[in-house]
Amino acid sequence: LIHLQAHLRGYLARKRFQRRKVQELAICCIQRNVRKFLEIRDWPWWRLFVKIAPVLNVQRTEQELRLSRDEVELLKAKVEKLEKERVELKQSHDMLEVKVSDLWTDLGQEQAASAQAAEMLEAETAERLRLDKEVRELQARCSQLQQQKDRMEMEAMETRMLRSADLNGDVSDEDDASAAGSIYKQKYERALREAEMAKRQLNQQHEDDLEKQMMARKSTEKRLSEALADLDEGRQAVNQWKRKAQKLSAELQDLKLLVEEHMARNAELEKKQRKFDSELGQASDGLKQERQQREKLQRDKDLLCAEKQALEQQLICCRAELDAQHDRVNCLRRELDELSFSTHAEEEVAKLKRAKQELERKSRDQEEELEDLAAQVTMLEQSKLRLEMALEKARQEHRRELSQRDEEADEARAAAAKKLRNMEALLESEQEERQCLQRQRQELERRLAELSERPPPRDPQVERRLRRDLRRTRALLQDAQVMLDSARNGQAARSMLRQLKNQLEDAEFAKSAAIKARQGAEAELEEVQVQLEEVLRTKNEAETRCLQLAREKGALQVLLEEMEEEQAELMKKYKSAVQQMQNDQKLMSEQTQQILDLESEKHHLKEQVQDLNSKMDHLASQAEDSHAVRRLEARVRELESRLELEQTAKNRLENQVQRLKEQCSRLQEESEQAVHKEQQSAESCRKLQRQMRELREDCTALQHREAEAQQRCHELEMSLENAEMDLQVTKQDLKVACQRIQDLQAALEEDLDSGTDVAEDSDSD
Repeated sequence: LIHLQAHLRGYLARKRFQRRKVQELAICCIQRNVRKFLEIRDWPWWRLFVKIAPVLNVQRTEQELRLSRDEVELLKAKVEKLEKERVELKQSHDMLEVKVSDLWTDLGQEQAASAQAAEMLEAETAERLRLDKEVRELQARCSQLQQQKDRMEMEAMETRMLRSADLNGDVSDEDDASAAGSIYKQKYERALREAEMAKRQLNQQHEDDLEKQMMARKSTEKRLSEALADLDEGRQAVNQWKRKAQKLSAELQDLKLLVEEHMARNAELEKKQRKFDSELGQASDGLKQERQQREKLQRDKDLLCAEKQALEQQLICCRAELDAQHDRVNCLRRELDELSFSTHAEEEVAKLKRAKQELERKSRDQEEELEDLAAQVTMLEQSKLRLEMALEKARQEHRRELSQRDEEADEARAAAAKKLRNMEALLESEQEERQCLQRQRQELERRLAELSERPPPRDPQVERRLRRDLRRTRALLQDAQVMLDSARNGQAARSMLRQLKNQLEDAEFAKSAAIKARQGAEAELEEVQVQLEEVLRTKNEAETRCLQLAREKGALQVLLEEMEEEQAELMKKYKSAVQQMQNDQKLMSEQTQQILDLESEKHHLKEQVQDLNSKMDHLASQAEDSHAVRRLEARVRELESRLELEQTAKNRLENQVQRLKEQCSRLQEESEQAVHKEQQSAESCRKLQRQMRELREDCTALQHREAEAQQRCHELEMSLENAEMDLQVTKQDLKVACQRIQDLQAALEEDLDSGTDVAEDSDSD
C-alpha cells in the first residue's frame, strides 16, 4: 500500500511537474510575445498596419458582396430566360389545343354528315319497301288474271261441248249448223285475232312498263350504291380522322407531359427564385443593419484608437516624467545617504516582496483569463470553420443543381422544339387531308340532295291503261299461265326476301344500337375531357404552389447565405474586438503596474520626506548650520512639489485606467452581443432548415397528388379506348348490315331478271 501510494504520488508529481513546465513555457512565450509587442507597438509601421487592417477586411467584405450580387444577377437572368421559354411553351401548348379543338369540330361535322347519309339510306330503304309493295300488288293482279283464265277455260269447254252437241244433232239441221258454225268460226277467228292483237299490245305495254321499271330500279339502285359507296368513303374518312385524332391526342399528351415536366422544373426554379429574392431582401436589410453597426463600431474604434494614442502619449510623458523623477529620487537618495544612514532598507525589501507577490498573483489571474479567452477564440474559430465548410458545400450543391437544371432545361427545350416541328408538319398534312375530305363531303351532300330531289319513276296512266286492257281482254290465258308459273317459282325468292327483310331489320336495330353506343361513348368522352380539365386545373394550382414554394426556398437560401456571411463578418469583428481587448488589457495592466510603481515611489518619497523632516527637526534643534537647514528646507519644498506632481500624475493615470476599464467593459458587452447575434443566426438557420424540410414535404405531397391525377387520367384514357373499341365493333356491325342490304338488292335484281325471262319465254311461245 505504501509503495502504491508512493507510486501514485510520484505519478501525480510528475504530472504536476509536466503541467508546471507547460505553464512556465506558456508564461515565457506570453512574456516574450508581450516584450515583442512592447518593442513594436511604438513602431510607426505597426501603428499604420493596425489602422489599415480593419479597412482591408471591410474592402474584402465589400468585394465578396459584389461577387454575390453578380451571382444573384446571373441567376436572375437565367430565371428570366427560363420564364420566357415557359411562356413560349405555354403559347405553343394553347395553339395545339386550339388545333385539336378544331379537329374535334371537324370530326363532329363528319359524324353529322354520316348521320345524314344514314337518313338518306333509310329513305332509300323506304323507297325499296314501296317497290316491294307494288310487286305484291302486281302478284295479286296476276292471281286475279289466273282466276279469269280459269273462267275462260270453263267457258271454252262449254263452247266445245255445245259445238259437239250441235255436230251430233239433227242431220237436217246440218246446213243451218254449218252456217251457224261458219258464223261462230268467223266470230271465233275474229276474237282470236283480236285477242292475239290485244295480247301483243298487252305484252308490248308490259315489256315497256317492265323496261321502265327496270331502268328506274337500276337507276335507283345505282344511286343507292353510289350513296352507299360515298357513305363508306365518309365512314372510312371518319375512321381515318379518328385515328389521326387519336394519334394527335397521344402526341399532344406526350407534349403535355413534356410541358408539365418543364413547367414543374420552371416552378421549382421560380420557387427558389422567390425564396432567393426574399432571402436577398432580408439579407439586404441585415446587411444594412450590419453596415450601420459596423460604422458605429468603426467610429467607436476610431475614438478608442484616438484615446489610445492620447493615452500612449500621456504614458510616454508619464514615463519621461517618471524617469526624471527617478533621476531626482536617485539624486535625493544619494543626498540622503550622504546626510543619514539607511535605516529602512529591510522595510523596503519587505514591501517590494509583497508588491512582487501581488504582481505575480495578478499575472496568474491574467494568464488564466488569457487561457479562457484563447479557448473561446479557438471554439469560435472552429465554429466559424464548420460554418464556412457548410456554406461552401451548400454553394457547390446549389451550383451543381443549377447546372443540372440548365442541362435538363436545354434537353427539354430541344425535345419540345422537335416535337413542335413534328406536330406542325402533321397538322399541315391533316389540314390538307381535311380540305380534301371537306370537298368529298360537299360532293356527297350534293349527290344526296340530287337523289332526294329526284322523284321515283312512276306512270299512273300506263297502270290505268293496263287495268282497262286487262278488264277488256280475257284472252291472255297463256301469258297469265306463264306469269302464274313464274310466281310459283318465285316463292323461294319471296321467302329469301322475307329473310333478307328480317336481316335488314336486325341491321337497322344494330345500327340504332351502334348509334346509341357511339353517343354514350361521346358523352363519356366529354365527361373524361371535363375530368381531364379538372385534373389539369388542379395540376396548374399545384404548379403555382410549387413555384411559390421554390421562390420562398430560394429566398431562404439566399438569406441563409447572407446570415452565414454576416456571422463570418461578426466572427471577424469579434476576433478583432477580442484582440483589441487583449491589447487594452495588456496596456491597462502595464499602466496599473506603472501606477503601483508610482505609488511605491510616492510612498518611498513620503518616507524620505518624513526622514528629511525629522532630520531637519533634528538639525534645527541642534542649530549647527543655518545654511544647511535652509538648503534642506528648499529640498523639502522641492520634494513636496514633486510629490504633488506625482499625485496629479497618479490621479490622471487612475482616470485613464478607469476609462480603459469602461472601454473593456463596453468591448465585453459588444462581444456578448456578437455572440448573441451568432446564436440568433444559428437559430434562424435552424428555422430555415425546418422550413426547407416542410417545403420538401409539401413538394412530396404535391408530387403524390400529381401521380394520382396522372393515374386517374390514364384510367380515363383506358375507358376512352374501350369506348372507341365498342364504337369500332358497332361500325363493323353496321358494315355487315350494309352488306346484307347489298345482298338484298342483288336478290331483288335476280327476282326481276327471272320475271323478265319468264315474260320473254311466254312471248316466244
